[in-house]
Amino acid sequence: MHPEVSNAFDIALNDLRKCFGGKGILAGRKRLSFYKARNSFFASLGANQVGEFGASWKSIELFLEKQRKDGLLPHRITAKGKPHFHHLISEPLDGNALLVIALNDYVEKAKDKEFGEKHFEKAELALNWLKKHDRDRDLLLEENFFCSWQETVLKSGKVLYSNCLYYKALKDFGQLCKTLGRKGLAEEHEKLAARVKEMLNYTFWQGNYYFDWIDYMKHDNFSTDGNVLAVLFGLSDKEQGIMIENKIKQHQLNKVPLQLNYPVYPFWRIPPGLFPLDAYNYHNGSSWLWLGSLNVIAMNNLGLKKESRQELRKIASFINKHGSVHEVFLNGKPINSTLLKSEPYYSLSSGLFVKAVKELSKKKE
Repeated sequence: MHPEVSNAFDIALNDLRKCFGGKGILAGRKRLSFYKARNSFFASLGANQVGEFGASWKSIELFLEKQRKDGLLPHRITAKGKPHFHHLISEPLDGNALLVIALNDYVEKAKDKEFGEKHFEKAELALNWLKKHDRDRDLLLEENFFCSWQETVLKSGKVLYSNCLYYKALKDFGQLCKTLGRKGLAEEHEKLAARVKEMLNYTFWQGNYYFDWIDYMKHDNFSTDGNVLAVLFGLSDKEQGIMIENKIKQHQLNKVPLQLNYPVYPFWRIPPGLFPLDAYNYHNGSSWLWLGSLNVIAMNNLGLKKESRQELRKIASFINKHGSVHEVFLNGKPINSTLLKSEPYYSLSSGLFVKAVKELSKKKE
C-alpha cells in the first residue's frame, strides 16, 4: 500500500470509528451527530471490510425497529431515537434500497445467516415499498421532489441515482434469498433485476453517459452519482464505463474526486431559501470524497488499475492535508461559510474510502 494511502486509511478508519454511536453509525460527530440511513448503510460497507460488524448490525436493527408499517424506513433518526420519515415534502427512496444492500453485505461478510433470517421479512417489506414507486409500471421508479440524496436540487420523475440503487437492491435481495435457501424468490428477483437493467439502459443511456433524470423531458446534465453507480453495479458494460470515465476526465470532475455535476444546475432548481445560507453549491458543483471512493472501485472493476490507484492517492492527499475525512468540498477546500460548515468526521466518505482501499488491496494481491 502506498504510504500516503496507508496514512489516509488510518485517518479514515479512525474517523469512521469516531462515528460509531451506541445505536449504530452516526452521520458525523459534529454538525451531523444523528443517524442517517444513507450514511449509516453506505458507511457499513466499509465497516464490514475491516470486521467492525457490530456497528453494521446495530445500524440495520436501529432503522428496522423504526420501520413504518407500509415498509418505509426513516431517512433520519435523532441521537435520542426519534425517527423522521419525510424530508420537507417527500419520503426519500434511497434509504430503503440501501438497507437491502447493507443487510446482504453484512450477512455475506459476517457469515451471519441467522441475522438475515431474523430481518428477512422487514427487508422484503422495505423492497416492496420501493416497488410501489414504479407508478407507470415501466420497471423504473418515479419520485417526487427532494427524494434523492441531492436534497437541495429540484428533481422529480425517474432519477438515475435512485434507479441504480433500486437495481442493486433487487440484485442483492436475490442474493440474500439464495443465501437463505429461498430459491423461488431468488430467481424472481434476479429476473426482475435483469429487466430493470435492460429498461434503465434503454431509457437513460444517451450515447456516452446516462441522463441525470427524466420527467416530462430527458435532462442531459452529467451527474456523477448515478453514472458512477451504474459502472460500479454493472449496469453499464465495459465500453459504456470507459465512456463515462472519459466524460469525468473531459470536464475535470476528478480534481477533487469527485465533483457531482456538470454543468451546474440553474439557480431556479435550488430552493431560494438556501441562498442566504450559502448552500447554493451544496449539491451543485461541489465535490464529495464518497463519490470519488466509489469511482475508484468502479475504475478498478473496469480494468483501469493504474488510473484507479492514482485517484485513490488523490483522495488520500485531501484526507492527509486536512487530517480528517471531510463531508463536502468547493474549489478544493472544505465548505466553510458563515452558516454552512463541512462536517469534518463524515462517516459516509470515511467508510467508503476504507472500502476502496480494501477493495484495491485485495485485487492487487
